[in-house]
Amino acid sequence: MQTLRFASANVAARHPLELSGAATWRRSEGAWSCTIALGDLPNDHIVVPSFASKGAPHSDFAAELVAADTAWRIAPTQRSALETTGSDPRATTHIDYFHCRADLAAASLTLAVAAACEPADYLVSVSVRQFRITAAPGASITRRLVVPPISQLTAPRALRYRICSPTCIAMVLAFHGIDAPLAAVVRECLHEPSGLFGVWPLAIRTATDAGLIGSVECFSTLDAAAPVLARGLPIVASIRFAAGALPGAALSATDGHLVVVTGMDADWVYINDPAARDASGVPRQCPRDAFAAAWLTERGAAYILRPL
Repeated sequence: MQTLRFASANVAARHPLELSGAATWRRSEGAWSCTIALGDLPNDHIVVPSFASKGAPHSDFAAELVAADTAWRIAPTQRSALETTGSDPRATTHIDYFHCRADLAAASLTLAVAAACEPADYLVSVSVRQFRITAAPGASITRRLVVPPISQLTAPRALRYRICSPTCIAMVLAFHGIDAPLAAVVRECLHEPSGLFGVWPLAIRTATDAGLIGSVECFSTLDAAAPVLARGLPIVASIRFAAGALPGAALSATDGHLVVVTGMDADWVYINDPAARDASGVPRQCPRDAFAAAWLTERGAAYILRPL
């Protein structure tokens, strides 16, 4: 597990997680790009890129994973479908991450941002993590944050079961005092090529355009997430679990759902679950071990968002 983060000076001054310094940007083909050396990547590891920049709304970015003479590319914020060609089976591309299917030597990741000016107030994050692990619940305890509850089931019927990610973003925006109607957040989170509302980097861009800055992060223990909560920042966690495996959740089972983590104690993880029937049922608590397994076993992805 490793995460490399690069930020401009003013973003770095208040960031709750360790940073590697500033990115080195260069102008190339109508975009600004930076390259990050990742070293050797083991088989069955994922590479999750993230980019946010204040003052440049709707900025698209693409990420290219390179090993030897082969490159794999994703464009998770792009509004048009990415053209694909035959790819080397040593890695697969998903909407918002790469998955190594073999050992890759001396790998690097290049992030290209479609912008006229060099990114100024920016945050770049690249997480590398084993796809599946045995989750570690840890022992850290944090205070419980009071995050305004919003139920995704208040949306029109055609959307309500598909918008857990934008509903979580709307809750975090409200927590930070930003009035962003759910319908507007949903609209900005739509990934048009796939028709999905839960593409991770697009959620980060939506929150950034609304007034926050953040990144997609991968965690392997609850202890690693605790410092973020201790700084007063709720965490949007991507979870999945089998039938009956997460007592306290609004869903009985899910292949993919997002919730807002608001705190943890020795026995419980406190969440806002947007799948509750109404706002009164959104704040919930889940057994610590069960929540760690639901969140951290596969990918362990989360949104970390804060005011600039």
